[in-house]
Amino acid sequence: MLSGFKLKTGISRSPERNSALRRAIHISILAAAAFCSISMCAAPARARQPNTAQAEAGPSPAQSITPINSSTTTAPVTHYTLSPEKTRQAVALARTGRRLYFAEFFWGLLILWLALRTGWAAKIRDWATRAASNSFVQAAIFCPLLVLTLDLAALPLHAWAHSVLRGYGLSVQSWGSWLLDWMKSEAITLILATFAGWILFMLIRRSPRRWWIGAWVAAVVLIIAGFYAEPLIIEPLFYDFHPLADSHPQLVRDVEQTIARAGVTIPENRILEMNASQKLNETNAYVSGIGNAKRVVFWDTLLARTNEPQALSVFGHELGHYALGHGWKGIVLSAIGLAFALPLLAWLFAGTLHKWESIWYVRPPQDWTSLAVLLLLISILQFVATPINNAASRYIEHQADVYGLEVIHGIVPNSQQVAAQTDQILGESNLEDPNPSPYTIFWFYTHPPIADRLNFALNYDPWSTGQPTEFIH
Repeated sequence: MLSGFKLKTGISRSPERNSALRRAIHISILAAAAFCSISMCAAPARARQPNTAQAEAGPSPAQSITPINSSTTTAPVTHYTLSPEKTRQAVALARTGRRLYFAEFFWGLLILWLALRTGWAAKIRDWATRAASNSFVQAAIFCPLLVLTLDLAALPLHAWAHSVLRGYGLSVQSWGSWLLDWMKSEAITLILATFAGWILFMLIRRSPRRWWIGAWVAAVVLIIAGFYAEPLIIEPLFYDFHPLADSHPQLVRDVEQTIARAGVTIPENRILEMNASQKLNETNAYVSGIGNAKRVVFWDTLLARTNEPQALSVFGHELGHYALGHGWKGIVLSAIGLAFALPLLAWLFAGTLHKWESIWYVRPPQDWTSLAVLLLLISILQFVATPINNAASRYIEHQADVYGLEVIHGIVPNSQQVAAQTDQILGESNLEDPNPSPYTIFWFYTHPPIADRLNFALNYDPWSTGQPTEFIH
C-alpha cells in the first residue's frame, strides 16, 4: 500500500514488508529461482498485490461507517506535510536506505568474487563431490554452503538495517526475535536453494547451450508456487493472523458492501488482521497469494491509527490489486521478462566461463562452481533491471489507487478527503520522505511518492465533471 523502497535497499519501506518477513519470502524464493532467473515479481509484493457494478438502491452504506478511533486525524488535508523534526528523520532514513542498498549490492558482488577468486567455491565443490556421487546430495552440500557464505557475510548489513529501524521507532522487535526470524528465513532459503540449484545444474550439464529453456519453465513454476505458498506457509511463520471480523465486525460489514459494489467475491475468512505490532510500529495493508490462497490483510497498527472510513480507503486500494488480478499479471510479466533475460544470461554465462573459468577454478564441463558464476551475473542483471521492475510496480500501484478511489466513492462520505487523510497518516507513521528526488523515485520507488498519491486523491474527481471513471462505472 505505501510508497517506498524495495526490501533489498536494506531498510524495508514498501507496503507488505518488514525486513524479516519479506526477506524470508523474497530471498527464499529468489534463492530457489536465483540460479535460473534474474527477477522476482513482488507479490506482493509482496505484491503484495476490473469490474463494473452499480450501487444498489437503499440506505446509504456510508451511514453505517463509524470511527473506531476518535483521536485519528480528521482535519482537512491539502498536501502531504511533516513537522521539521519528522522531515529531518524521513530524509535521513531515506538516505540511509540508499546507502544500505548500494552497500548490500557491492558487498554481495565482492563476496561472490572472492569466493570464486580464492577458490572457496571450488573447495565447497570438492567437499560435495567427495562426499557423494549422487548429484542431489552434492547439491544439498554445495548450494546451502554457498548461500550461507553469502548470507552470513551480509548479516551485519541486515543487522544495521534493523538497528536503524529500531532507532527511528519503526521497529519494536527485539534482537532475539529478529535473529530467530533471520534463522527461519535462512532455513527456507537453504532448502529451496538446494532444489533449485540441483535442477539448474542438471539442465546445464545435459544441455549446455539450451539450458535456459528448462530454466525458464522452472523459474515460472517456482514463482507461481511462491505466490501460492506465501500466505499459507511463509507468512504464518513470522506473524499471527486472525479473521478481521473477530475484532472489527463493523469494518467487515463495510468491506463487504465495498466488495459487492466491485462485483467480486472475497470470502470473509480471507479478510484478515495481522498482529504487526508485536514487531513493528509501521502501518500497512496488503494482498497476497493467488487462487484460493489469495487474501487481504490489515495490519493491526493500521487499524489502531485510522478510523473505519480511512481503513476502508486502504481496503479500496487493496481491493484494486485483488479485482484487477495484479498477482497473476505480475507472474505473466515476470515470465515475459525471463523469456528475454534468460537467453541473455546464458550468453553472458558462456562468455564469462570461457574467459575466467581457469582463474575461478571452474572445471570444464561446467561443475558446481559455475553456479556461483551464474549467481554473480544474476546479481548484476537484477541490479540493472531494478528501475524497470519498479516502474512497472509504480504503474500497478497507481491503478490500485484509482480503483480504490472509485470503489469507495459514494460509500465513504467525502471519500477524496478521507483518502488524503489516510495517505497523510500512513506517510507520517512510516516516515515517508516528503520530497524525494526524481532519481530516487526512478531507481528505488515501487510506489508513487506519498505526496503524489495524496495530491492525486484530492484531485481525482471525474464525477463532478461528468468524465468516465476507469474501473467502477
